[in-house]
Amino acid sequence: MDNVVWLRPPGRACLVQSDGEWWEGAVVWEEARREDGLWWGTVTYRKGGQVITEVHSQHDLRAR
Repeated sequence: MDNVVWLRPPGRACLVQSDGEWWEGAVVWEEARREDGLWWGTVTYRKGGQVITEVHSQHDLRAR
């Protein structure tokens, strides 16, 4: 699958909160809640023309 070109990042479509705004992206959730009781996921989104990959908690992500 090295020759696959993704039209969107792998994962579930979501909105990501960053700098007080919501951005379209995709999230891959971790398999279990962390010790703080929250779900966390690796999210990829486009902001200001750049592709950004970060880890966010459920508080900064919304399903699409």
